[in-house]
Amino acid sequence: MRRELLGAMAGAGLLLLIIAGYLVVRSSGAPDAEAIAAQMQEAEAAYARGEYAEVAGILEAPAEAGNPLAQFRLGMMYRQGFGVGVDRELAMGWLEASAGNGYEDAIEPLIEIYLEKASEADTLEDGVEWFDRAAQRGSVDAQAVLGSYYLTGTAVTRDTRRGISLLEQAGEAGDLRAQTNLGYAYMQGVGVPRDYERAFQWYRMAAEAGLVRAQPVLGMMYQNGQGTDVDLAEAIRWYLNAYDAGANGADALLGNLVVAGSMSAREPGEAVVWVAASATHGNSDALDWLENQADEGNSDALSALAALYDEGEVVPQNQARALDYYARAAEAGIARAQLEMAVRYAAGEGVEQDYVQAHIWANLAAAAGLEGATNERNLIAQFLTPEQLAEAQARATQWREEHARDG
Repeated sequence: MRRELLGAMAGAGLLLLIIAGYLVVRSSGAPDAEAIAAQMQEAEAAYARGEYAEVAGILEAPAEAGNPLAQFRLGMMYRQGFGVGVDRELAMGWLEASAGNGYEDAIEPLIEIYLEKASEADTLEDGVEWFDRAAQRGSVDAQAVLGSYYLTGTAVTRDTRRGISLLEQAGEAGDLRAQTNLGYAYMQGVGVPRDYERAFQWYRMAAEAGLVRAQPVLGMMYQNGQGTDVDLAEAIRWYLNAYDAGANGADALLGNLVVAGSMSAREPGEAVVWVAASATHGNSDALDWLENQADEGNSDALSALAALYDEGEVVPQNQARALDYYARAAEAGIARAQLEMAVRYAAGEGVEQDYVQAHIWANLAAAAGLEGATNERNLIAQFLTPEQLAEAQARATQWREEHARDG
C-alpha cells in the first residue's frame, strides 16, 4: 500500500518526498499504524498549503509515538527553524530519537550538532563528550581528533590502545590527519611496537592523498630505506613535491642532497636556497659548500653567506664579514644585498654614512622590483639636496648601463 508522507527536509527547506510502503510494526498497546499514517498525511497536506507551523504541530503526535520519520522531520524543523524557532536542543533530542529507532538519515545532522558543540566548548575537556558522541555515530572527523587525544593524553586520561583504534578507524576511512598520526606512532613506537613498514604504509597513503607534511617524511623513508627499499629518485620526488607546496624542512633535505652531490637543482639559485636551509639546520658541510661557491663568484652564495653572518644563528655573528659579502653580492646585482647596502650607508653602519650611495643602492633594488626598496629610496631622498639626488640617479643609471654591457 502506498502512502504519501511528509517530504524530506534538505538544504534550506522542506522537500516533498513520497515514501512507499512505510509501516511501523509495534507491540500490543502501541499507537495504531493507520492512525500514524493518517497524521503523516495530514502533515503533508498542511505542508502543501504552506502552513509550516501547523506541520510541526501535527508531527508531534507521531513523533512522540515513536515514528522515526516524524522524529527526523521534526528534528530538522527545529534544526533549521522551518515553521518553528531554531532550537538546537530540541533538534538534537528528536534526531537522537530518530537515529535510535534506526532512521539513518538522522545521523549526519546529529553529528553536525555534536561537532558544533565540541567546537563551542570552553575547554578541550568539555569538548570530549561531544567528540565521543560523534565518534560513536561514525564521524571520521571525531574519531581522528579523539584518537589523537587518547594517543597523547590530551584532555583525557591517556589510553594509547583506544587512541590507535580510533585513529585506525579514521585512517581507513581516508582521514589524512589520522593516517599521518598513525605513521608517526608506528615510526616512533608510540602506543604500538615500532614498525617501519606500517609507518611507511600510513605515510604513503597520506602523502599520495596530498597531505604536504607527510611528503618529506615519506621522502626520508625512501632515502633511508625505512619500511621500504632505498630509492633516492622517489625520495627526491617527494622532497620536491613538499618543497613546491611550502613544507617546512623540505628545502634543507634537498640541500643535504646537493651538498652530498646526490642531485642538482632545477634552476640557478635554487641550490643555494636549499643549501642555506641545510646550513641553518646544522649541516656544517653546507656552510663549506656556500663558501666554495662564493669564492667562485656565485652571487646567490655571497648573499646567503652575508645573511648567515649578519644573523649569527648558524655561524658566529660577524658584521664586518657580512658587510663584505653584502657588498660583493650587491655589486653582482642581487637586489636583496643592494637594499641591505642602502640601509647600511644611510645609517652609517659599518661604513661611513653616505646618503648618495645609499640612494644609489636603494634605487637599484627598487628597479629590480624588491619589496620595500621603493619606500627606502624615497625616505633616503628626503636627506639629499636636488644636486645630490640628481647625482645619485645618474650614478645608478650608469651602474645599470655598465652591468648591462657586462651581461
